[in-house]
Amino acid sequence: SLPRPLCAEVRWRKGEAGTRGGFAAPAPNPAAAPAAAPPPTAASSIPSFARPRPPPPPLRLKPMKPSKIRKGDFVVHSAYGIGLFEGVFSGLMRSGDRLVQSRFLKVRFRDAAIEVPIELKAALRLFKRKEENDPLDPITLDSSRARRSWAKRKARALQDVMSVAADLLTMYAERVDLTRPRCAPDTPRYSEFESGFGFEPTPDQLTCFDDIRSDMVESDRPMDRLVCGDVGFGKTEAAMRAAFRAVDNGRQVAFLAPTTVLAAQHLVVLRKRMPAHVRVELLSSLSKRGKTEKQELLDDLAGGKVNILVGTHAILSDSVAWSNLGLLIIDEEQRFGVRQKEKMKRAALSVDVLSLSATPIPRTMYMCMSGLREMSALHTPPIGRVPIVTMVMQREAAAVREAIEAEVARGGQVFYVVPRVEYVDREIAFLRELVPDVRLSFAFGGLKDLEQRIVDFTLRHSDVMIATTIMENGIDIPNVNTIIVQDTQLFGLGQLHQLRGRVGRSNVQAYALLMHPEPSTLQPSTLHRLKVMQREAGLGAGHALAKADLELRGAGNVFGTEQKGSFGAKEVGTEMYFAVLQRAMVYLQQQREAGVSTDQLHLQGDDLMQALGLADDTALLDMSNQIGEQ
Repeated sequence: SLPRPLCAEVRWRKGEAGTRGGFAAPAPNPAAAPAAAPPPTAASSIPSFARPRPPPPPLRLKPMKPSKIRKGDFVVHSAYGIGLFEGVFSGLMRSGDRLVQSRFLKVRFRDAAIEVPIELKAALRLFKRKEENDPLDPITLDSSRARRSWAKRKARALQDVMSVAADLLTMYAERVDLTRPRCAPDTPRYSEFESGFGFEPTPDQLTCFDDIRSDMVESDRPMDRLVCGDVGFGKTEAAMRAAFRAVDNGRQVAFLAPTTVLAAQHLVVLRKRMPAHVRVELLSSLSKRGKTEKQELLDDLAGGKVNILVGTHAILSDSVAWSNLGLLIIDEEQRFGVRQKEKMKRAALSVDVLSLSATPIPRTMYMCMSGLREMSALHTPPIGRVPIVTMVMQREAAAVREAIEAEVARGGQVFYVVPRVEYVDREIAFLRELVPDVRLSFAFGGLKDLEQRIVDFTLRHSDVMIATTIMENGIDIPNVNTIIVQDTQLFGLGQLHQLRGRVGRSNVQAYALLMHPEPSTLQPSTLHRLKVMQREAGLGAGHALAKADLELRGAGNVFGTEQKGSFGAKEVGTEMYFAVLQRAMVYLQQQREAGVSTDQLHLQGDDLMQALGLADDTALLDMSNQIGEQ
């Protein structure tokens, strides 16, 4: 009889730890094999597609450089907790039977001061800058004698670290095998496109442009880069250059925006910036296409006749077919929900992804700071840009009147923002009585003439526009240099920063009034959030706000729908948290290489600290106890 085909022998084998599993043939049966045939080797009996995949190569983690600690800053001591850094001192230290001259870092705790030898400075990490301490809600110092309380808080943070590390490594394992063809080296056409940038690039921008070029030209893995920078700092130009490079390599670009208004503005900028042969189209409710015209556009896209398609998340729907999608640009990434991002991820598995954001959500910050995603930060402001004067205050009619009248008197306009549509009528009535001579208009999502209302406001047909968060993204009107936001307790940090960024887009001094109800009616976390906005008001504050948001809300689930999580970073400070997170990721990678899955690890308390190499607190305590108070 004929031998059974090899495919009949193949069975599904569940992957071991660190492998993905797959189809594998059983060991050959010598009795069933022809007598003359030599026994097949393992390599020859299993086809290449059926062999188990090796574990992914270790994730190369970015080195975390500790921040420089200044006198008066708040620090975290690995063994004692939160203290106040009082500076560097010289003194005597016991070494065996004699005293030797040494240098110490002095840290003040609630009940005593501890002097840490300079050789053990790694035991200290920055917790908060002295400027971040709020006199109304001061940072509480730990007691040097209450080490058990600190140990419990540290243990909670460690459990959070292990969960986040496991999620990040699982995501890395999913992505590490993805490849795509590299882009060709930049051509003279690209150099000509570069020269069309009407400004001298800042050092930050040049580094960002080079990072993106390296991702697209020198790597086989799909790009997954976040460009973080405030309004006007160069994020759009970075996206433009990446889009042209993709088109120049015969690839299509999907340019995703959170709102139809922002998508329409991107269409205008792209058509102005791109060469005539690059076809840029908009798929949006604002494009006013009939059913036939829309279908023609989709057919042209599927046929490769459209190079760049701009729109909201609908451009990634199943009805939109691409000929050769090579780059996905996501503007204002923080505005998209988790499920929308999961949809984007599925649509762009082997596609370069470039995300733009002024205030990334906590989860994105974790992924970037851990090395799972790459980040380019733009910190240098445009020439002539001045910081926005930000005032966080209780709602007050006199302050509203003064701000509006002052802005209108100097020929400017005002954005007046409320969190909900149902508040618009109330505020219109309030302003008509408060400033009767000022011309008012309003706008919110769902209005059929929304685009025309914004155009009319741009043409100065009104002085004040009452609007919802539709103004958060994409409204670029240089003549608007005062924004008043009511009920700020209902906004997040990222939203408030984006709203504030609607003004101050020229060299004119801009003002932001962030108003809230009576403070006694607000939660402490809300007051803290508003104080962060007051403090982080300088140019390029978006990155600092994102890190503050990370501490306030936690990381969230890397895979689930929670965009906030437990408060590991808040317990021990961002710097110590990420230092331990890197240790946890190294440890978990070693366990996976040894065949131990994450589910099999049930470490807690002292065992967890021992596994992560953090069980050296006793040595630190012994060392500190040898040192007398100066």
